[in-house]
Amino acid sequence: MKPRRCKHSTDLDLFLEFPATKTHLADLLGVARSTLVAWENIAFWRIESFRNAYPKAHDGNIDRESPLSPYQAWVLSRVGRLMAQLRRSERVKGYILKNQPDFSRYRYQQAFQQLQIKKGA
Repeated sequence: MKPRRCKHSTDLDLFLEFPATKTHLADLLGVARSTLVAWENIAFWRIESFRNAYPKAHDGNIDRESPLSPYQAWVLSRVGRLMAQLRRSERVKGYILKNQPDFSRYRYQQAFQQLQIKKGA
């Protein structure tokens, strides 16, 4: 994986108000698209709510080429932060499996609401 273009790009959770392509999200996070795709594969196979956030194609299969939802972008920003801290994908995978609630839609909604409260204060 290529180094991040911005050292602090994954220090904070990312909250988007719109769906984003992987290319756009990689630019926002300051990483190569291939790095983001690696993070997406980690999340896809270990976080059921992340996988279920993809729309279904007309044949019933998951459409992984569609833009990522704001929830999925948030998850990938967290996976990126873990990669920066833990440095190895196996450690990140283990952390995710042991801490599934940290990546849930509920946790996302809680974090987003806290952000909204801080903005309003």
